[in-house]
Amino acid sequence: MDIRNSMQELRQLEDCTVIEGFLRILLISQVEDFSSYRFPKLTVITDYLLLFRVAGLETLSDLFPNLTVIRGKNLFYNYALVIFEMTNLKDIGLYNLRNITRGAIRIEKNSDLCYLSTVDWSLILDSASNNYIVRNKLPKECGDLCPGTAEGNSRCKTTYINDEHNPRCWTSNHCQKTSLRMSKIEVLKH
Repeated sequence: MDIRNSMQELRQLEDCTVIEGFLRILLISQVEDFSSYRFPKLTVITDYLLLFRVAGLETLSDLFPNLTVIRGKNLFYNYALVIFEMTNLKDIGLYNLRNITRGAIRIEKNSDLCYLSTVDWSLILDSASNNYIVRNKLPKECGDLCPGTAEGNSRCKTTYINDEHNPRCWTSNHCQKTSLRMSKIEVLKH
């Protein structure tokens, strides 16, 4: 599905549960309120998700609250998730995303985007080494707090990234869930 130039095009997603192929949302220059657009039925995209220059969109948590898997059957230049030049995006917020089966992520030139350092992409991807995450808002300018952290009692799973052991979350309201693959491994350990 290619949604461009107009928010009204988003209505095509209303009854989608699985998108067989890619989802591109791009070139929507008029800033509008996205709060009335919500697609909770969408759980799987078989190819890739691309977001490019969508004015006014601050989070994906309301648009796609139940998106669980991006399969990456066909990729956009080796990427399964691309978020590029989204000037109003404050967090990704895909709090139910648990697996990107194939491909890497590219998150670039998003001047207001926070909660990038609190997501452990290795829990979602088989390999996080090919990810390209550059020229976004600096983590020290964000003040990202996972649920419960401000009270000194984080409710989120913690992992090591670059020798730092920190809680993992998508937003101040949503912890990062363990991937489907990790759940099976953890079950085998116990």
